[in-house]
Amino acid sequence: MELKKYIKIYDNFINYETLSILIRYINCLEFKDAHIGGELSVNKEIRNTFCADLSMTSDSLSEVHWHNYLANIFSKGYLSYSKEFGNFSLSDLEIVQILKYEQGGFYIEHTDHFNLRPRTLSGIFLLNNDYEGGELCFRLDNKDYVIEKKPNRFIVWPSNFMFPHRVNKVTKGVRYSAVSWIL
Repeated sequence: MELKKYIKIYDNFINYETLSILIRYINCLEFKDAHIGGELSVNKEIRNTFCADLSMTSDSLSEVHWHNYLANIFSKGYLSYSKEFGNFSLSDLEIVQILKYEQGGFYIEHTDHFNLRPRTLSGIFLLNNDYEGGELCFRLDNKDYVIEKKPNRFIVWPSNFMFPHRVNKVTKGVRYSAVSWIL
C-alpha cells in the first residue's frame, strides 16, 4: 500500500495578505512551553517548542477572530480530505494551536493518536519558510518522506500509528505553524 497518498498537501490555502496579517498577530502572542498530550510536565528531550492556544472564548476579540478563522481553514482542509478518502466528523475539531520552533527547536518522531486524545486526522498549516532545518518528516515503510517547507501550505494525514512523523531541529531562524486535529 502506498501510504504517501494519504498525506495530502494543499498549497496557497489562504491569500498572502491575510497570511501576512496573521503572522504579525502571531508575533504579539505569548508563547509557553509545549506539552505532550495530557502530560503536565515538559520534556525538552522529546519536544522543544513553544505554543499558544487560541480560544473562541477569550476576552481578546483578536484571539477569537483568529481562532475562528483558523478553525474554518482547518475545517476546509479536512473537508477536502474527507471528500477524497471518506467521511470524518468535522464537528470534533480539537484545539487550534500556534507552534513556534526557535533555533534548536524540534519534536522527535511520534504519532498524534493516543488514549487521552483519540485523534483521527492531523493537520499542520505552515506559515513561513524563512528558517533553516525544521522540516516535517514522515517515516513511511522505513524511509523518510520529507515535506518541502513552503509558506501557506496545509498538510493533512491520518493521526494513527501508520504515520509517525517528526519536526527536525531548526538550525536558523524561527518556524511558525498552526496545528489542529479531528477527534
